[in-house]
Amino acid sequence: MKEEHMKQTALENGFAAAAVIGTDQIYTVPEYREFCVQNLCGNYNKNYGCPPYCGTPEEMKEKILRYRRALVLQTRNQVKDMYDGEETGRLKKTHTKKTLKLIQLLKEQGMEGKGLAIMAGSCNLCESCKMPEGKPCPHEDMCFSCLSAYCIDAGHLAKSCGMDMSWTGNIVSFFSIYLFDA
Repeated sequence: MKEEHMKQTALENGFAAAAVIGTDQIYTVPEYREFCVQNLCGNYNKNYGCPPYCGTPEEMKEKILRYRRALVLQTRNQVKDMYDGEETGRLKKTHTKKTLKLIQLLKEQGMEGKGLAIMAGSCNLCESCKMPEGKPCPHEDMCFSCLSAYCIDAGHLAKSCGMDMSWTGNIVSFFSIYLFDA
C-alpha cells in the first residue's frame, strides 16, 4: 500500500494530520520512563500494556526498530479545560478508537503484514485489564502501549512530522503511531 494513500485515508477519517517516517526517526528518552513510574494515569503495574510489564525502555526501543516505517497520526481537539483529566481522557479514548478503526480500514484496503500500534494512552481494549487479577490478556495480539511506555519524545516526533504539538488555550493534541514494514 502506498504511503500517500495511508496518509490521505487518515485525513479523510478525521485525523488533523498524518505523516509517514522511518522508525529510525522516532526519538526515545529512557529517562521518560519516570513519568510512568510516577503513575499519574493510575495504570503502572496494573495494565498489560504499561510498565513494568510491557518491557524496559531498551526493549521498547527494540520493538520500534523491528519495523521500518511509522504512520504517525494526530488529532487536535477543542476542550473547555485542558487540565480536566476526565475531558482529555475521553478525547484520548476517542483518538484510540479512531486509530484502531483506521488500522482496520487500511488492512481491508490491502495493507499487508502485521504492524504494531502505539497509542496516546494505555491499552483499554477490555473494560478492565485482567493483569491485577493475574489472568492472561484476552487480546495479547492487539494489546498496545502508549508513547510514554515507549519513552517516545512526542515533541521531537511532532517536529519530525511537521505537526503542531502545542497544547495552548483550549486546543489539545494527541498522537498515535502504527509501525509497519514497507
